[in-house]
Amino acid sequence: MSDFFDRFPATGYICAHRGAGSIAPENTLLAFTESRRCGVDLLEADVQATADGELVLFHDESLKRTTDVAERSEYSDRSPWKLSDFSLTELQQLDAGSWFLKTDPFGTVAAAEVKKESFAAIEAQQVPLLHEVLDLCVQNNLPLNLEIKDQAGTAANGIIVGKILSLLKTTRTEHLVLLSSFNHDYLRQVKQLNPAIATAALVEKKHPENLLDYLYDLKVDAYHPDQLITDAELIKQLTAAGMRVSLWTVNDVERARYFSAAGATFICTDWPQRLIQSHHSA
Repeated sequence: MSDFFDRFPATGYICAHRGAGSIAPENTLLAFTESRRCGVDLLEADVQATADGELVLFHDESLKRTTDVAERSEYSDRSPWKLSDFSLTELQQLDAGSWFLKTDPFGTVAAAEVKKESFAAIEAQQVPLLHEVLDLCVQNNLPLNLEIKDQAGTAANGIIVGKILSLLKTTRTEHLVLLSSFNHDYLRQVKQLNPAIATAALVEKKHPENLLDYLYDLKVDAYHPDQLITDAELIKQLTAAGMRVSLWTVNDVERARYFSAAGATFICTDWPQRLIQSHHSA
């Protein structure tokens, strides 16, 4: 077991999904800063590589949803605007915050939960480099659940794991980071290159057959299934066998309590501010 989990001896820790995604643009420095202010136990972010091999935090394969790339005339001929086709310099010219105010994905702008005085900071957000968030984690002793996005079909597919591990070593953050992925080959690579790094298998839609044997074979430290396919009984079975279980994406307070009571280590949520408040009042 990686020493990453030494700081999580109990259950029901609150993990900020893509940062505090309901009150700031996801996977931006502002979202991670807001998460810290909410008092979360750890952050969750998504990492992928640019065309020139730089590690950045971004969720989607395409830049369209959470940047202004489709509105930029210089990129009009590059649809569907895959992140892997853009250099870091090009990415850093994009606005990665204004979409949040325009689309109000969680209704928090209309509800005035996002204050007008924060609008300028939101509009100034860019796609951050992984090392920027690692610096934030070090400064605040704040753990990071880092999802490696599937890079299949891109130049980064064979090198992203090595690049991440190299950066973790350089920044001395190996103890602060849990690496998760839906691409379980990446998790095998992590353990081959550095068995001390904590890993977690992400799963949606259905659980792998012979689940415990499968997880043991992967040598992962944790299992991160979609909450929609998971119940208390499964959590209890896995934790009794020594496997950590964390759920995503849980935005309902009662569901969070249900999973925590069953033994879930982390509750990954878009609403850390609500779950933290409920957690403290319980």
